[in-house]
Amino acid sequence: MQQDFDSGRLVEDLLELGQRIRSDVHTHEIDEQQGAYAEHIPLSSWLMLKLQTMGIEQLYEHQGEAIQSIRQGRNVVICTKTASGKSLAYNIPIMEKLAADPDACTLYLAPYKALVEDQFAHLQKWADPSGEQGNSVSMNGFSRFLVNGQEVSAGVLHGQRNVPEHMRKDQASSLVYSEGRYWLTNVHYLHLILQSTISPTGKGPNLLRYLRNLRYIVIDELHQFSGLLGSKVSLVLRRMRMLCERLGNKNLQFIACSATIANPKYLAEELTGKRGIQGFHEIVGAHAPVKRKDILMWNPGYAEDEQKKRATVSDLYEILRTLYKDGRWPRSIIFSRNRQQAQLLSRELNIIIRNHLQDHSGAELDERQELFLPYHAYLTQETKEMTIRKLEQGEILGVVTTSALEVGIDVKCLDVCILLGYPGSQASFWQQAGRVGRSRDGVVIMMVQEEPLQQYFARNPGEFFELPPESATINTNNPRLLKEHLIYAAHEQGGTVTNAINYVRSSTLRKVVADTSDQWQQIEGKLLYQGDPPRYQTLVTMGDTYTVITKNGWNEEILFQSVDGRSLIRDFHVEAVFLGSDNRTFYKVKWVNNKQRKVLVEPVRADYHTRGIVRDSIEVHDIYNPLKSGDEIKANLGNIIVKRSTFGYKKIYNHGAMPQETVQLTNTYPVTFQTEAFWLMWDQEGKNVIRGLLKEVHEREPIAHEELIEGSLHAIEHAIASAIPAIVKCNMADFQHTSFYSGSAVFGMPGLFFYDSQAGGGSGIVEVIAEKFGVLLEKARQIMSSCGCSDGCPSCIQLFHCERQNEPLHKSGGLVVLEYLQGFYN
Repeated sequence: MQQDFDSGRLVEDLLELGQRIRSDVHTHEIDEQQGAYAEHIPLSSWLMLKLQTMGIEQLYEHQGEAIQSIRQGRNVVICTKTASGKSLAYNIPIMEKLAADPDACTLYLAPYKALVEDQFAHLQKWADPSGEQGNSVSMNGFSRFLVNGQEVSAGVLHGQRNVPEHMRKDQASSLVYSEGRYWLTNVHYLHLILQSTISPTGKGPNLLRYLRNLRYIVIDELHQFSGLLGSKVSLVLRRMRMLCERLGNKNLQFIACSATIANPKYLAEELTGKRGIQGFHEIVGAHAPVKRKDILMWNPGYAEDEQKKRATVSDLYEILRTLYKDGRWPRSIIFSRNRQQAQLLSRELNIIIRNHLQDHSGAELDERQELFLPYHAYLTQETKEMTIRKLEQGEILGVVTTSALEVGIDVKCLDVCILLGYPGSQASFWQQAGRVGRSRDGVVIMMVQEEPLQQYFARNPGEFFELPPESATINTNNPRLLKEHLIYAAHEQGGTVTNAINYVRSSTLRKVVADTSDQWQQIEGKLLYQGDPPRYQTLVTMGDTYTVITKNGWNEEILFQSVDGRSLIRDFHVEAVFLGSDNRTFYKVKWVNNKQRKVLVEPVRADYHTRGIVRDSIEVHDIYNPLKSGDEIKANLGNIIVKRSTFGYKKIYNHGAMPQETVQLTNTYPVTFQTEAFWLMWDQEGKNVIRGLLKEVHEREPIAHEELIEGSLHAIEHAIASAIPAIVKCNMADFQHTSFYSGSAVFGMPGLFFYDSQAGGGSGIVEVIAEKFGVLLEKARQIMSSCGCSDGCPSCIQLFHCERQNEPLHKSGGLVVLEYLQGFYN
């Protein structure tokens, strides 16, 4: 299907289309850049020959700088654009070491299993020619091969407890433990691997062998390890360093790779605990050649009645018809907002583009010929791999994906990237845009949704493209997390933690030991643990996950896996109808087995799909720390119960054949979780005080009093939420927030809630929010007052992830109430 791709001609055609259908299109060009190549990088003859077989004649400057720095024993963080050859930059010195030293070992760490698989596949390209391979072995998850005549065993460790044996990707894990020298795993499983160190049999001795000889730790997609996850990973890496040091291994060298963030060196040093003289050498600015890339910010115009904007998907269909005409067959990636949209849109595109190609290019296409396929986290690994293979081999035109393909899984063949809305951060935007324009020019189209934040960007495109990348922050001094991981460290080191003071801040360590003095005894700088053996908790509390299955006799076929509780009640409740990954078959949910965590479905003939109507409610469970109590307002720390249930569902008819129908459910299966929260609660007197404070604002503006108060509280909630990541050192995803003028949680009274995203709490985030709330209020005031806008914009109070679509927000009213809150808190 693939022909020459003229991106300039395509952009002209798209601009002409935008004019014709009256859409507002802003273009931003990224010029082609020539590569800057490294000179005088000494490479042995076998290495030069190996690079030639990989098709590499020269190394880029940043690769040369990384190779020399790693050879010199320095910790290195490489922060360059996508597809700039980061993995080659670290694998050259690593493979040199593994080929020269038969005991040396390497650990590759990634945030996701899919990345681990991708890197493992690339690693096997280092093998000597097949004729020279003597005792080589290659199986699912393990490979033994020769590199310059030296045997190197590499393997994947996933810990796939809930995956059927025939589908596991680490079937050969025992071989990886016994002889593997290049381990590839994800951070979540590394945390669990470390508990085996004290076992005298099984994995224990092999793990100790590996740790004694570990030389390099590669941390891929470093920018993903911010916030709460990053804070936890930092403690896992400190535990690993402690273990290696106890075993006499002081030669660990860290190599981190990151997409563009504001502070890669800081994050790498915080994550590993390596600062000062052993800190990281930072390599920024890609010297790889960059192909020309045209980025179009596409804002759909108004429908014919001029009352409201056209649906984004209507413009998408027009764009794709323009893409695939005049013999053009570009390969596309379309980033959607959620899994259900990815599934349904890929089906729609198959129908629309198939008809379009038959009408305009005379192509004879079989009805079963797939042109687009969905890609998302719930698909089985086999389905994901098949989809990528079909894309690379030109069997399909494109994929409709969630952010699951945002990370560095290597797909080189893409020409066009379409984003259905702003993905929420500059880091994500440039990661998604970086999927195209690798081997030749690329085109990126960001389709702006009708949402205040995105419409602001559409009005100010120059500002959007100048936005700096976000900073990543972690909190390595969180007492809650240190308390948990210090016990793990003691377990892994046979009951005694040595030199903990070298790895964590002494004041935090003293606080943890003092608060749990019944568990710890200090002897000559060592910490002796006297409590119960720990039960290892997963790094991220996902709650129960479900598998969606269909039955054929006694046989079960897995349609989707790892479905979380939120998706379960929205998309897979009883009576739900959804599209399968084959783009053809609709399924209906028959029952949900909560004990086995299975959803049984059966094929059904349907002309509609469903979308669950989910309702959340918050109830105060208990108050364990009443912080402030005034006549009108109280501040509390405590536990809340978040109850999420399926009120009903909407029947959405395919192709809009009939209006949507709402069906109410009587048998709902709510997902309920308890978590920790900090909140402010007003009483009736406080409610009246707020009304009085806003009286002048109300007299100036024609707005309902109730909406003014709700919008003012909503604005304060957003401003405080914006301030939290910088002050508390966490991610927006680590906590949730809500405000209301009247709600059941606070008996019809106004309230502001900030709560832990993790079921059960335990992250320590809300305690820091409570402790620093006065600072947060001042920061929120600065955020609001320093912005020159009058109504609120993305620079002050509009948030991308607001479930109420930033409605209502009242900036001037918010500033009045915020000043009153500061008086209460000071």
